[in-house]
Amino acid sequence: MSPPDVGEAFVGLALAIDQHFPGYVDAYFGPQALSHAARQRGKVPLAELAVEAQGLAASVASDGSLAHRRRDWLQGEITAMQTTLSLLAGEELDILIEVRRLYGVTPAWVEEATFEEAHHALEAVLPGSGPVTERALAFRQRLRVSLERVRPAFDRLHEDLRRRTLAYFPLPHEETCDILCVRDKPWLAYNVYKGSGRSRIDFNLDWPMHVHQLPEILAHEAYPGHHTELAIKEEGLVEGEGWLEQSVVLSNSPACLVSEGMAMNALQVIAGPHEVTAYYADLLDAAGLPAQEASRVADFVRAGRPLERVSDNQILLLHGEKASEDEVVAYGVRFGLTPEDEQRKMLRFYQEPLSRSYGFNYTIGRDLVERYLAAAPDRKAAFAALLSEPMTPRQLDLVAEP
Repeated sequence: MSPPDVGEAFVGLALAIDQHFPGYVDAYFGPQALSHAARQRGKVPLAELAVEAQGLAASVASDGSLAHRRRDWLQGEITAMQTTLSLLAGEELDILIEVRRLYGVTPAWVEEATFEEAHHALEAVLPGSGPVTERALAFRQRLRVSLERVRPAFDRLHEDLRRRTLAYFPLPHEETCDILCVRDKPWLAYNVYKGSGRSRIDFNLDWPMHVHQLPEILAHEAYPGHHTELAIKEEGLVEGEGWLEQSVVLSNSPACLVSEGMAMNALQVIAGPHEVTAYYADLLDAAGLPAQEASRVADFVRAGRPLERVSDNQILLLHGEKASEDEVVAYGVRFGLTPEDEQRKMLRFYQEPLSRSYGFNYTIGRDLVERYLAAAPDRKAAFAALLSEPMTPRQLDLVAEP
């Protein structure tokens, strides 16, 4: 058995960093005694925390009793903690090095030909004539909906995703996932995990919502995404194995990349193309739009998928090339085919200390998990393993390699 203080030391260090960097601990659902001890300890000097992190890294590396998968996971998370401590102490890192040390991957510039090919594909999908940018903006505008107006269809979607998830994955009994509408946040939706199988999904009403986004957001945040993952890992790893490090969710670590990659693939794991198109039809009808447009919406989503990588280049422009805000926004409008108001909101996300490099988790994480699932003989079994086991980006990459 591994030393009982490894998980406790990890939790203590994470909670101590949060004292300097509020929001760094995204969720904590372990023993309240550890949380109380962290509050009593107060704000520990960064240099002292750096020494603690170094000692914890050495302990994990030398402890032969730790399960291999547990050690690998801990080592990646501790490296990310050490990087955060360095950044808090004022060290300036190149954005590529920062991402590598925080998330365990190295981003690369996406050739703009990738986006231009997607533009050509969209030309065959979008109604009307004229420049693809104008047609894409007009189509997206048509798909904007009020969550209040489509709430009955939204609730049906929520229940169906939960039903499908329960059919395939071992969610704990009495788990719950509530929906709350909020404002003035730098994101569109957020999972707040409270422990004991309970989550709250916050939807930011200040962001434009579109018909084609709602199924992906619900799957991403709830079933079988973040809520499902944390509920299963709490029951199996924290309560079952006693691995206390799994009771704390960090905002900047390799676990984020794997978790976001899972969530980005969540909808496609439990629902096929025809089921997703049916979700679009129900939401369109609830919004007072033609339900027969659902197939076009599905084609629009499929053709535009490569444009999600526009955000990779925007982050590199902003933090690597030191491009101006206007340049970053204009790049997103041109290549992402999204309106300026949405790009301004995304820019706020890229500028937040906690999320300045976080966007790579969605894109690189999605592609990594997608390759991992494609390499598996059974996609649902592979996803179930991700839901229940601590895995690192490197472990997924090794499985996905041809």
